[in-house]
Amino acid sequence: MQHFMIRKRVIPAAVGLTFFLIISYFIMTRDTLSFDTVVREAVYRLRSDELTAFFRTITIIGNKQTITLFCVLLLLIPATRFSYGLPASAAALLASGIQVVLKVSFHRSRPDLTLHLIDQGGYSFPSGHSFSVLIFYGMLLYLCRLHMKNRTAAGLVAVLLPCLIVMIGFSRIYLGVHYPTDVLGGWSSGIVVLMLCISAFDYSQGKRT
Repeated sequence: MQHFMIRKRVIPAAVGLTFFLIISYFIMTRDTLSFDTVVREAVYRLRSDELTAFFRTITIIGNKQTITLFCVLLLLIPATRFSYGLPASAAALLASGIQVVLKVSFHRSRPDLTLHLIDQGGYSFPSGHSFSVLIFYGMLLYLCRLHMKNRTAAGLVAVLLPCLIVMIGFSRIYLGVHYPTDVLGGWSSGIVVLMLCISAFDYSQGKRT
């Protein structure tokens, strides 16, 4: 059983790391232009006033301020403080630090300002929203499936949170502040950190038990 659980963590982490390294290589060699251009043009053709308002709202759910607010609420409520608040906050804090290091390391410029539908500064790769939400909401998903007694509700969470992660990543492309490879880089590197967070949590629970 223990070996099975290790494989459940190692395999996704290895796949994520492999994809991240491949994407990083193409970005460093500036060989992503065709892919990014084709995807962005297809996404930009979808733009409308209604969709823009929708994705501006969706992208806020992935903001650092929103994630911080969720962490504070989970920590303030006694019933969720230790079961959700501490592990989710630790994962969010780790994600925040690592994404800064990654962005500075690659220092990729964002798409042209004329394409932006929201104000956004800083470097582009990897997408901080995509990276952070995969780790934070991914950790929440794991904790919900671990602690929620209502299996129907847990199943609903298992559908909604991944959809939210995908929509937030898509919103970054739609709003013109990221290249598609930024989002893919954020997801692929995020899964590595998420698996580390879950493994660390499992280890701490085992030691406590």
